Amino acid sequence: MLDRSGYLDCIRTAGTETRAKMVAGIRHSGKSFLFYQFICELREAGIDDDHIIRFNFESKVLDLPRTAREVEAVINKKSGKSGKYYIFFDEIQAVSGWEKVVNTLLQRRKFDIYISISNAAVLLSGNEAVREKKYVLINFKPLSFAEYKKFFAPEIKPGCGLLHKAMAIKNSKCNHFDNYVRYGGFPAVYSGLCDAYAGLSGIGVEEIETINSRLNGIYSSILLNDVIRRANIRNVELLEHIIDIIFLNIGKVNSAKKITESLRKKHYKKNLSLVHKYIKALENAFILKKMYCCNLLTGKLMRTNVTYFIGDHALLNTVTGIRDRIAEEILQNILLHDLERRGYTVYSGKLRSGSIDFFAKRANTFLFLQIIDRATGNENILKQKIETLNLLNSMEMFSSQKKYVLFLDADDQFRQEDGGILYVSLQNFLLFTNDI
Repeated sequence: MLDRSGYLDCIRTAGTETRAKMVAGIRHSGKSFLFYQFICELREAGIDDDHIIRFNFESKVLDLPRTAREVEAVINKKSGKSGKYYIFFDEIQAVSGWEKVVNTLLQRRKFDIYISISNAAVLLSGNEAVREKKYVLINFKPLSFAEYKKFFAPEIKPGCGLLHKAMAIKNSKCNHFDNYVRYGGFPAVYSGLCDAYAGLSGIGVEEIETINSRLNGIYSSILLNDVIRRANIRNVELLEHIIDIIFLNIGKVNSAKKITESLRKKHYKKNLSLVHKYIKALENAFILKKMYCCNLLTGKLMRTNVTYFIGDHALLNTVTGIRDRIAEEILQNILLHDLERRGYTVYSGKLRSGSIDFFAKRANTFLFLQIIDRATGNENILKQKIETLNLLNSMEMFSSQKKYVLFLDADDQFRQEDGGILYVSLQNFLLFTNDI
């Protein structure tokens, strides 16, 4: 069983709050399983089953309540005894007027409320100050590479020599990383396939077909339920063209205006507002993640300088196909979400001369990260990126902050240069368990 310990810690910590706990993230990322794990902990702590009430609004059960009034009636019927009740709402966006029942329950101190959502439009309703007063938001993501590797780590047989162990661990890390890059972090993709990953064994043809089938199903489910139905999308063909354009330009500066111009070249004469609406629907479903560029000298965001990434890189492979060589934009996508899992807000960075691939900010801690693809053999790009980091070192406001050069190959090297720049492979960076 996969233990999402980091998110469980967030749930436990938030459990002391009188506000409702809202877990928000892309569909099929494991939110329901997180609730299941927490419910198991409650039972182990001695909480009776009749004080745990759970609704899964994705269920096909016919008599499942579908309106706020019906939900409240069920809860009132089941909560007649004294003591605290733990209420779990899975995919609450499916309930009409759900805010009313949650607000009513919050006024009654006997309820501890946990909510999962797969569409950010839920977060946009109402006054922000009121919303923050009533909800604790936990941003939830699919598996990180560290979680993935922990789940599928090989078992090294007792009695093996040290050299064998070292080679097995290194080879396994490379194999697992390749698989993670191709098939992403949706837990449901790997359900029942753990044996195929054990040790150094590869994935067979049947397993690959199963994984691809599941990924196609996940993508179709997200698109239908959280985009087309939720945003009332009428022109599905246009939506698919927009997705193709964005997915083929992941990691590059983009905008609704540029996408509109690309559509017109394909003889789709659609107005900018409609394209913007469709893009927003994809963002709300956590399919797209927007990253702004920050002017590092002024601290201001450059709102027109936007880069799009994807909620999980497996969706890119599903739409565009898996390429023989790992695409740099997929690795950038993985890094972005890893930084966000660690609590950083992530931007690209801009100076008067030079740019930073990723500028990550958490409280008063800054990280500056440059990504180097040595397979391209472009030494000028490597030199320019390092010069930009050295420029930051010469600036008093940034000189003490950490700076990284991340190599996009399997090199295990980790060293510190005289200039204070850390050089490390992306794989190792993703596996750092200590604070970076």
